[in-house]
This record gives sequence, structure tokens and C-alpha cells, in this order.
Amino acid sequence: MSANDDFFKSRKAAAVLKHGILKRYPVVFASKTGQGNPIVFLDGYAGRGEYEGGEPGSPLLLSRCAEFVQGFRDVLAFFVEQDPDNFVNLQEVLATKGGPVRRELRQGSLDEHLPEVLARAKGASLFAFLDPFGPALDFELIKYRLLGRPNWPPTEVLLHFSVSSVARMGRAVQVAQKQRGGLSESDRKTAARLNRFLGGDWWTSLFSEVQQPSDEQSATDVALRVARRYAERLTEGTQYQAIEMPVRPRPDLAPRYILALFTTHGEGAWHFADTLGKAGVEWEEAWVEEQMRRGQAGPQTLFGEGPVFDPEQYKAQNAPRWVRTIESNILRILADDRSFRLVDRVPSVYGELLGHAWAPHVRQAVKSLYRQQLINHPGTGDFWKEVLWRPSAT
Repeated sequence: MSANDDFFKSRKAAAVLKHGILKRYPVVFASKTGQGNPIVFLDGYAGRGEYEGGEPGSPLLLSRCAEFVQGFRDVLAFFVEQDPDNFVNLQEVLATKGGPVRRELRQGSLDEHLPEVLARAKGASLFAFLDPFGPALDFELIKYRLLGRPNWPPTEVLLHFSVSSVARMGRAVQVAQKQRGGLSESDRKTAARLNRFLGGDWWTSLFSEVQQPSDEQSATDVALRVARRYAERLTEGTQYQAIEMPVRPRPDLAPRYILALFTTHGEGAWHFADTLGKAGVEWEEAWVEEQMRRGQAGPQTLFGEGPVFDPEQYKAQNAPRWVRTIESNILRILADDRSFRLVDRVPSVYGELLGHAWAPHVRQAVKSLYRQQLINHPGTGDFWKEVLWRPSAT
């Protein structure tokens, strides 16, 4: 059984946040960017369409988003899948459950079919979801073909960076080089795959601190730094910014992967952070339920008298702390900058709360700071687009 096959047996908590994004954010993207131009949703590594338990995978979620907006937007859903068995299943699932959506399906690699996708997306807003198993993406393709499209209509790319795969592969190459003084054919293939994904061999110097094959923690720490640099390299020389969300199986474990949205618009970053917070509640519920099934639920996750996760109670208990933290983040930004717009500093506004809090909590923080006469704006209307500053002392 391949890792791919095992993935579709059941949806793990680490996938719940991703799917929480996919059932929300494409609708926002189409609504905000599709005025007067068509929309294309691309799922470049579509997989089987749904899990064995019947839970929808990314193709069904994107299809439902397309169906939701097709009444007021001209939308095409484009699905690419290389594995023949997965492709057959994908066809069947979308035919029976995908709804009356305009769609195109292609079997093969994203590299092979991207020229057609880009031709169909000419003059259209493009939302591309790229979720391969491991580091399968081509850096040049992402940077120059997708992010290199004209700035309007906009292109946004949501991609999966596998921290665990990069850590494992980078560690293997580094340890082989140190212990044997050279690379085997298998090691050279691994290095070449990382070079293609990361856009060169610059990552090797970062992995030099990994000493032993069992040194998972150091390899993971390095892989997280590699992910940060990877996003910087993709956005260098462009108008793009990356909003990065580390995704963990549960809060006390290292990230398995990072979901990064590449967008040229602060509004995209703002709505993506809002989506992350809402999806984060579903992730919290999923990992707690996983622990309960294994008999490992901790008391810090339990609500009420029984081991049941109550989303409303979770939000009510955490909201005051979230608001206070966001207040502190805003004041910290204002200590360095005399004025700023929230939409231009989304990652700094949320800080460690990215994936937990969302827009209403930011609004509450702004209103609280205004009541304290610490900022100028009362938090009404599209407050996140307005300039904030600290009033002069009287």
C-alpha cells in the first residue's frame, strides 16, 4: 500500500484545517476578484475525490465552491491527477457528486497540463490549489508560470509544503554525505528532487547542522527554516506575499506541513486569515476527537462533565485571551510605525493566533483600544482597510 492509498482511508486532523479552508476561501476569492472576469479553480493534485468513509476531498470541496458562486460568477473547475486509479475514482466521484459545475479533468502531471490551464485561464482570476504528496512541485513552474502571470485578473496559489518530507529527505542526504563522503544513486535522486522543488541546492548548507540519522528534531527545525526561505525566494522580485500556516496533528507536535497562500492583495491575506481562524476551530475539534478515540484526551481539551469538544464553549473561553493578544500585537506594531493599516500587516496582527482567532476578534481588539483612547479608529465599517494611529497625548 502506498502512502497515497493510506491517506485516503481516513481524514486525519491535519487535513481538517486544509479542508476547512477549501470549503470557504475559494468562495471569497471568486466573490472578491471575479467581477467582470471569469474564474478558474485549479486542483493540480486532485487525488481520489473523497475518502473511503465518504468525506469530501479537495475536488468535491472546490466543486461545491464553484457551484455556490456560479449563479453570479463565470467559473470553471479544472482537475489534474496523475495516478490512473485515482483518476478513475475522481471521474466517478465528480460525475455523481460534483454537482452541475463546469469542469475539466486531465490525467497526467501538473507540468504536462499547466499550459492548457493557463491558456483557459487567460483573462480570468485563477485560484490554484497545489497539494502533492511530498516535494513534487517544480519551483520554476510556480514562480515563473503561476506567480508570473499578469497581476490582473489576480492569481492566488495555495500550496502544501511538506515539512516532514523535506526534513526526512534533507536529513538523509546530509547524513549520507557526512558518513560516506559522497552520495549513492538513490541519494542523488533525493537531492535532485529537493533541488527541483526548492529551486537549487541552497538548502544543503542549512541541513549541515543535522548530524545523525535519528536527529528528527534538528531536521524538522531546519525544514521549517527552509520553508520560510522557500517562500521568500518565490516572492522575491514580485508583488506577492506569503501567508504561512504550520499545520500540526495536535498542538504539542511539530508541524507536518505548511499551507502557504501566495497573494498580491492585502485583502486576500485578510480574508485568508479569517478563514484560517474558522477552520482552526474544526481542527481543534478533530484532534481532540482523535485523542478521544485513542483514549488519550487530556483534561485541557475537555469541556463540561464529559470528554466532548464544544465549539461554542471553546470560542467563548478563548476569545478574551485572543482579543488581548491582538491588542498587544497592534500596539507593538504602532510602537515601531506611527501608523499602519491592518490589511497590510495581517501576519503581525494575528501573530501566534493565526489559525485560531479571526476577523471579529480583531474588530473587538480595535474597539477595545479605541475605548482606551489608544488608537484613533472605533472599529466600525471596513476598519481593517483604514489607517490606525495613536492619538497625540493631550
